[in-house]
Order: sequence, then structure tokens, then C-alpha cells
Amino acid sequence: MARSTHRSPSWPITALASFAVIAISWPAHAHADDQTSGDTDNGTSYQLQEVVVTSTRREESLSKVPISVTAMTQEDMDTKGIKDIEDVARFTPGIDIDNTGTGAIAIRGIASTGGAGTTGIYIDDTPIQMRALAFNPDETLPKTFDLDRVEVLRGPQGTLFGSGSEGGTVRYITTAPSLNATSIYSRDEISYTQGGQASYEAGVAAGGPIIDGKLGARATVWYRSDGGWIDRVDPTATDPQNAVVDHNANRGETVLVRLAGVWAASDRWTVTPSIYYQQRHIHDADTYWPIYSDPGSNKYISGAPQAIPDPDKFYLPALKVQGHFDAFDVISNTSYFHRTETTAYDGTLYNLEFYQLYPQQGYLPTGGFLPTTAYPLLDGSGIHLPASIANYRSPVTVDNDQQNLTQEIRLQSNDKDARLVWTAGVFFSLDHQQYLEQIHDPHLDDLWLATAGIPYTDIFTYLADDGVTPIPVTYNPSFPNDAYFLATHSKDQQIAIYGEATYALLDPLKLTLGARYSFTQFEFNTLTGGPQLFLPNQINDGDKHEDAFTPKVNLAWQITPDDMVYATYAKGFRPGGANNPVPYAACSTDFQTFGILAAPSTYSRDTVQSYEIGAKSNITNRVQLAGSVYYIQWDNIQQRIVPPSCQISFIANLGKAVAKGADFQGAFLITDALKAELTAGFTSARFTRDSNFATNLDPANPAAAPIVHSGDAITGQSGQPIPPWTVSTGLEYHFSTFAHESFVRADYEYQGRARWLPPQQDAGTLLYDPDAFTLASNSFVSLRAGMKFGEMELQPFIDNLLDSHTVTNYNLSIPNTGYSRLQSDYGFRPRTFGITFTYRR
Repeated sequence: MARSTHRSPSWPITALASFAVIAISWPAHAHADDQTSGDTDNGTSYQLQEVVVTSTRREESLSKVPISVTAMTQEDMDTKGIKDIEDVARFTPGIDIDNTGTGAIAIRGIASTGGAGTTGIYIDDTPIQMRALAFNPDETLPKTFDLDRVEVLRGPQGTLFGSGSEGGTVRYITTAPSLNATSIYSRDEISYTQGGQASYEAGVAAGGPIIDGKLGARATVWYRSDGGWIDRVDPTATDPQNAVVDHNANRGETVLVRLAGVWAASDRWTVTPSIYYQQRHIHDADTYWPIYSDPGSNKYISGAPQAIPDPDKFYLPALKVQGHFDAFDVISNTSYFHRTETTAYDGTLYNLEFYQLYPQQGYLPTGGFLPTTAYPLLDGSGIHLPASIANYRSPVTVDNDQQNLTQEIRLQSNDKDARLVWTAGVFFSLDHQQYLEQIHDPHLDDLWLATAGIPYTDIFTYLADDGVTPIPVTYNPSFPNDAYFLATHSKDQQIAIYGEATYALLDPLKLTLGARYSFTQFEFNTLTGGPQLFLPNQINDGDKHEDAFTPKVNLAWQITPDDMVYATYAKGFRPGGANNPVPYAACSTDFQTFGILAAPSTYSRDTVQSYEIGAKSNITNRVQLAGSVYYIQWDNIQQRIVPPSCQISFIANLGKAVAKGADFQGAFLITDALKAELTAGFTSARFTRDSNFATNLDPANPAAAPIVHSGDAITGQSGQPIPPWTVSTGLEYHFSTFAHESFVRADYEYQGRARWLPPQQDAGTLLYDPDAFTLASNSFVSLRAGMKFGEMELQPFIDNLLDSHTVTNYNLSIPNTGYSRLQSDYGFRPRTFGITFTYRR
């Protein structure tokens, strides 16, 4: 059935009509032009607001914190239409989000393809980031409903936030329950995506005192359905473009529930228990095949042989106990983060490339080759299978489970105006992860009989001890019908002590010294097997024990009450780990190319040292400016290596890099009613030394070429370099129409094209992929308006106003010499019209 391009026009018309009502009435009812006091005729002030943050673990005004921070309140996020971290990144300099589904966050160019996370991710005081055990993990990232604010801290935060915060930290601060104030917040939305389907959400949060001054509570419930816009077709059909099997396949939904209470146990002690639950389910991946699609006509088609669903849920119970004494406060945070997620990659496409590669190189027991008529099974034009197995499918599942127990106790001085202000604490975490990757291939024998006329047991063999007799590798009874499986259990344990003190050398000049000492221990055990391993089952154990010291020095000069300059040196780290076994039989060609005999069994911690100079200024609450320049040295970098042929990855420490750049953010009240915002960031993150894999592991056996060259760009999990330039601008105009407070807002975001080649695009490296290419620059435009009706606000909006269909990322089928490769692309959601209703009381 052909994809229908005729959609109901009701949502676009509704959205445009709302914009029209405001625009038509604007000239007759706007009063901003004759205001001089900053207040409209209904008494509302439009001065720029100061945000209170807790980036130093204590409440401070953002303009007084000598750190490069972006903070967004719930009201800010509603005005800008922010729903998640990808939206936050569009308005924040120095941050990049991998949009291929992993959710990996890079700050100031500190990104990695493997190992522990480079960015700390916190819900209140609980770290939730994951370690990469094998296939790229997907970070779970909370939605922004009923958050008090989101804080993005740029630069290493190793003193107060510990391991993993090398590039920076993202903090989701939930709305706290109150002992004496009642509040209600609601957000509902409905929208329509051109060429796709409708999306909608409904949510409410309410809280207040149960016993005034003694007991309070807050409850949050929210649901969102995101409509899809990509149709999935049968790629083996005669006319695949019209063989739709799933309309709007990339749809998804999210449920969020949070309950929190607060009990004033005495005049000194308060107890705050809470539980946070989020369940997200994406029906299929956000990728489309350009060979079938026409983005300019909003025709996005995926030929993936099977859907790749992504169910992801977590719950987080936490207990905060706070005691207030004359000279200091004591704060205890106890939490348990439990997450289960199933993700995947396309096993059918992977297998077809993999299976046509190995016999082609003479891996048949006779030393011969498959008949050439069987090729290609897969190439850049699609899938080509014999009629007898046209429905061959091999789905993959990757289960990631995570259980993190965290306990932190800190003491901090409570007189913020004292000459000495200090914080000290102890931190303990015990993180368990379970990883199970399975390539389900129940028709493996049928495929080989149809393409080569021989059973799979004649293909997947290893040699007996005599070096002559082939022994077939069959399915494992515990993993029936799996061509490959990898089951890994890991344990990360960390104990840390830390402290930070700020001393006023002079009234305007403050020196901050901080340090953290961390003891880390990583252990894992793994079982892997299946025919694709070309070996019997492999069992492996590994461990890594390390200590780390992360100091910080900061000097801040408060030139005037509204102007500050500061300089900071800070160190960050992430712990090392151990690798799963990589079979020599499957990866021997790659190992020979690398000049090594085996993958490393362990990898070590890496570290960053950051040097930063920054300034902040607030000019009569009409201009707010913040900027910084930085230079970061990154040593012993953990990177995931994907051998070009066997594609069974491992992690190794690869050399040195430098990330340097600048970021700027400013808000300007141009008139009493017109506000402008500007953020800009420049990042250069590049290797500074050739890294020869073989000489790192075995100096007597150098490889012919380096893994990475000096000058190559650092890449994240998707293999793409960090965009060098990011810019966002926004204009917001407030006025009164029909006696209702109103606004219109336009936002423009830009990401520049990468200036430096990553190792995968550098022909002089062993990771070179001749089909990889650099992404073009991209831009995103949104338009939003609002009108208040008492405590309710109606906001029509258009996202992706110009309907940009720039490719923002891509996947290529695995390399196979002699055949073109299949490409799948990622892009923005097409132009979307909608209306949001918010209520605050």
C-alpha cells in the first residue's frame, strides 16, 4: 500500500489561527512602546530574572557562582518548548547530544566511544550515568516535566561530583515538596507533524502542606505520546517502497510518576523521602533509508527488516535527611537507582554483510568460496536474497540492566557571608550492570543451505588440538537459536572523600581550594559463544583497581556587586575497566592489521586537566553576560575500537588530546518588553599525538600505521566529531492584547560543519572508512506565542519552522570490500504545529 501523504489539516490550521489572533490584535493592543518603567499596564515586570542554582552544592545566585553554568527553570523551559536534554542542548553552548539513540552527552568536546561516561548525569544528588560494557549503552535521560530546573555545569567537576564528570555535569533538580505553600502545575499539549501523526501529552503536579509546618507532600503524574513520521516497509518485496508494514513506526510514549514528602521531625531535622518512576517505550528507531525516501516531500521510509523497539524504565527511591546546626548543616542522601532497557541494532543487515564476508575470504573447510551467484546478499541498493529465504530475519536484542546504590554524607557551613565557607563529605556507590547481547538467528541453517548448499556447521568451525580437524560450533542450549551471545555482569564500587573551601582573601577576592580522593574497583565476568564466535563458549573474568586524586583551585574577583572574573584549574577522571574476550579466529585479520596478537584484557583510567578563565556581569538587570575560555588536556583516552572486519569491539587507552574553546551566553532587555538571548560556543577537540596501537601494547611489534593521527578530531559514540561552532539566538516580545498578557518568541539554532577529520575519515589511520563522510552544518528554527488567561497560559507553536531535513547523523552497514554499503539517516522531526496549555498556581 502506498504511503498516504494526505493528512487532516486541523492541527496546522488551529496552530496558525492562534498565531493569527495574536498577530492581528497586536498593533491595536500592544502597550510596550510607551513604557519606561519595565512594567506593562497590567503590572507585570519584564526585567531579567536571577536564577538560584546549587552547582556548588549550596544555593547561590547564578551570577555569583565562579563556574560556567547554564541553568533553566521550569518556566524558561515551557516558554522555549523544552521537553528533554536534546532541547536543552539547542540553547546551551558547549554541549552536544548523540541523536542516534544513545543519548550520550559531550561537554566541551570531551566525548568517547567507549568506557565509563565522560559526563556526570544526576537526578538531584543521585548519579545515573552508565558504563559501556560492549555495544554502545543508551543513557536514560529524564523528561523535564515538573523539574525545578536543569543545570549544565561545563568543565570537569571531579571535586564535588566525582568520577565521570570529566567534561562537565548535567543535573536534573526536581521540584521539592513544601511544608507551608500549596502549588499546582499542569502541562497539556497536542501537536501534528507533517507527513506523520499527532502527538499529545497530559500532566499535573500538585503539592503542599498536609500538617502546616510539619508534613508536606508533592505528587506528579505525566503521560506523553510522540507520533511517528517514518514508515517501515518490507525490503524484500517486489516494490519495497510501497510495501508498508508499519505506518509511523518511530512513535513512542513516556509515563512519569513522582511522589515526594517532607517531614519536619524537629526544629533541626527534616526528612525528605521520594520515589521517581519513568517508563519510555519507542516502537522503532528514528532512521530512514535515503534510497527509498524523499525528505523534501516529507516521505521518510525505513527498509529495516524488523522493528527495533526500545523499552526503557527506571525507578529511583531516595531519602534525604538534613540537620541544621548553629555553624553547619549535615546532609545525608541515600538512593537506589534501578533501570532496565532493551535496545538493539539491525541483526539481519549485520548478518548478511558478515556472512558474505567470511566465506568470500576462504573460510570454508575446503578452502573454497561461495558461488558468486549468491552475491551480494546486501549492498547499497538493498537486500538481495534467494526466493526460498526472502523472509530471512535475524533480530538482535541488547538488554542493559543497572542497579546503583548511592550513599553520601556531607557537612557544610551555613553562613554564606562568612569569610570561610566550606563543604566536606564522604561518598559511596555500588553499581551493578548486566549486559546481554543476542543475535537471534533461528534460520541460520536455511540461509547457508539456500546460498551455498551446505549446512552452517560446515562454515562455523574451529580446529581441534591436532591443528587439522575442524570442529563445528553449534547453538548453545542455554541460548537456543543465537548465532552470537554475550552475557556480562559487572560491579563498579567507589569510595571517595572530598572537601572544598572558599576563603575571602579580601572582601572582593576569594580563593577556593578543593580535592577529592577516590578509590575505585571494577569487576566483571562474562560468557560468550555461538557460531559467529568460531570458538566454543568463552568464559572470562576481569578486574581493575585504581585510585584517583582530583584537585581544584579557583580564584574569583567580585569587581563590583554585579561583575566578576575568575580563573580555575580542575582535574577530572573516569575509572578504568576490563574487556570482554575478543575471538582471534573471527578478528585475526584485524589483529594482523593492528599489529597485535590480542585485544587488551584491561584498560586504565583517563584524566583531564582543565584551565579556564571566565567573567560574568549583570547590568541593572537589563543585560546579563557570561563567558569563558578554556584549555583541557586529556590523557590516556579510553576509546572503543571496532575492528573493520569482525566488528567485535573492545576498549583501549589511545593517546592524548586537547580540547580548547570558548563559550558565551547573554540575555539583553532591548526595550522594556523585548528580550534577546544569544549563546555561542566554539570547540576544538583533537588528538595531539599519533597513537600506534601495537607500540602501546607491544613496543617490539609496531603496526604500519597509527590508530589515530595527531590532529584527528575526537568523536563520540556515533563516530562523528563534535561540531566546532554552535550558536542559538532568541527574540521574545511581551505585550498586552485583549487585556491578556501575551508574548511571541522566535528561536534559531545553528551547528557548524566539522573542520577536522575524525580517525574514521583519515586515510592515514587503521580505522579509516572510505565511505564515512562529514555531516553538513544544520539549523533549526522554532516559533512560539503565548497568552495568559488568569493562571492558565495557551501557547501555539511551530517547531522546525523551515522544515529542515538536513542529515544529522547516519549509519552504514559493515564494510565489505567489493560492494556498496547501505546507508540509513537521522534527521529532525519534520515541521510540527501544536498548542501547549500550562497552568500554575
